[in-house]
Amino acid sequence: MKKKITARREVLAELREDFSLCGKCKLCQAVMAQQCEDPRFWRNCPSGTRFRYEAYYASGKMEIARCLELAEIEHDEKMKHVLYTCMLCGSCEDRCYPVKQLHPLWVIELLREQAFEDGWAPIERFSNIYENLEKTGNPYGVAPEKREEWSKGMGVKNAIEEECEYLLFVGDDYPCFPSLIPKIQSIARVLKLAGVDFGILGKHEVSSGSALFLIGDRDRFEEFAAKNIENIEKAGIKKIITPDPHSYAVLKEEYTKASDIEVYHLSEILADLISKETIKPGGKVNMKATYHDPCRLGRRHGKFEEPRIILRSIPGFELLEFPRSRKNSLCCGGGGSVFFIEPEFAKWVTKERIFEAEYIGAEAIITTCPICERMFMEAIEETQKNIAVYDLAEVLEKSLQGVI
Repeated sequence: MKKKITARREVLAELREDFSLCGKCKLCQAVMAQQCEDPRFWRNCPSGTRFRYEAYYASGKMEIARCLELAEIEHDEKMKHVLYTCMLCGSCEDRCYPVKQLHPLWVIELLREQAFEDGWAPIERFSNIYENLEKTGNPYGVAPEKREEWSKGMGVKNAIEEECEYLLFVGDDYPCFPSLIPKIQSIARVLKLAGVDFGILGKHEVSSGSALFLIGDRDRFEEFAAKNIENIEKAGIKKIITPDPHSYAVLKEEYTKASDIEVYHLSEILADLISKETIKPGGKVNMKATYHDPCRLGRRHGKFEEPRIILRSIPGFELLEFPRSRKNSLCCGGGGSVFFIEPEFAKWVTKERIFEAEYIGAEAIITTCPICERMFMEAIEETQKNIAVYDLAEVLEKSLQGVI
């Protein structure tokens, strides 16, 4: 058997105590109500709220895991739909673990891996991803040379050819969508303004494998991880910055088990530079906006304060909070690779989040995840809502221009 690049993960059977002890208390269905005053926003599980059936909540999927292990049921199409409409946002885990020390999100992730191993994962629904990854090394089918065009004329180093302190790992989304190109360019300009010595892999960067990891295809993920690790080590890089929380999660959780690297999200680097007064936002940005916590950055890795440090440092900026924020944050609709197979459901979740932004009177939604940004922009364009979407770096750049 081919050697694994990253460390072995638990298998579903090893979480038997978790899925067997679930008492169906329904904590996983809602927010922490003490931190959300309006009952309108108390429901927080996207698939459970949408499909209104017990199986779609974490408690239902815990029962599916228990029954599969005991061979009490067999998989069918409904079970596939239940498992693969979960956005893996982690809201259930945050409700359950502090009270009962159970890991519903962990169970669901490993249930997907078990589905792949046993041959009943709906791989045909992800055929476009596999075809694109095979041809271009990216789930969206954008050629490698095209994915580095955003950096032309910006004086960004090639990390393989030039020595640099940090690698900017761009991720799957930013270079693949025209609407996101200005955002990754803004990220690069902010890093240059801040004096950060960084380079990119350019056409040599392949998918982080995050989409494969989320759908449960561990073996295929390993192949992409191996390619990236090879190029990172070839470049002699030990420190990585990424603006993409999905890349951040797999690099930090998995790549670091196979390679001696440090992984930082962009917001960590920028918040640290502002706290040390290495950079000083000085230009006024008169904006009343709310910050959306990406699930993989916030709930999964606890990076709630860093983006807010950046926003609060900007003169003229008024930060509003969603009723569901921080650990209560609602998924943008782009989690769990669901948008690849259930785009209408994903869009339904996105529109709910946009409604929440309008409800508090926000003029804009700011976040630091390309999938969140794309989901919001596409839904706003479709519904013709009068609300803007900015990357965190774009707002910071507005304040930094000419002021360091």
